[in-house]
Amino acid sequence: MCELIEPGPDRYDECLQVLRDGFGTQVDEFGITPENDPDYPCFWPSDRIAVLVARPTVLLAVEQEGRIVGCCFVGPSRRDAGAWTLRHLAVAPASRHRGCGERLVTEAAARASAAGARLLRIGIIGENVRLSDWYHRLGFVTVDAGQHYGSLPFSVDHLELALDRTPSR
Repeated sequence: MCELIEPGPDRYDECLQVLRDGFGTQVDEFGITPENDPDYPCFWPSDRIAVLVARPTVLLAVEQEGRIVGCCFVGPSRRDAGAWTLRHLAVAPASRHRGCGERLVTEAAARASAAGARLLRIGIIGENVRLSDWYHRLGFVTVDAGQHYGSLPFSVDHLELALDRTPSR
């Protein structure tokens, strides 16, 4: 069972390790390097989480047996008052396929909905079919696919979840 928490600064290092490990599994598969994507979470410096939390963003995490195994950031969109953005959702590889990621998405959607948002948005690696399929199973729809940004070695797909319903399998 994944227990939801809002970790404080004393647990940011734990979250950073989950982000590095979780996003690190995609580095080789999609050709990601610090040179072509220096902002990729597995390359983050130790202060990056504090910087993100200082924005109007909430850090959510899930733990099992007192250890953080997944985390994400969620907050209002800077471009659309009716939307919230889910960012950098990661689950430690050893803890995947146990409902922890779904727990984070469900909580992010609930918080966005409670704040009056009509949509929850996320951008993902377009070529990551497994991840895209997982988000689609949770109710997200692809609204823009195959976008290329700067030197990124992959395309980005943008997905949305209408908040008039909750994520479901």
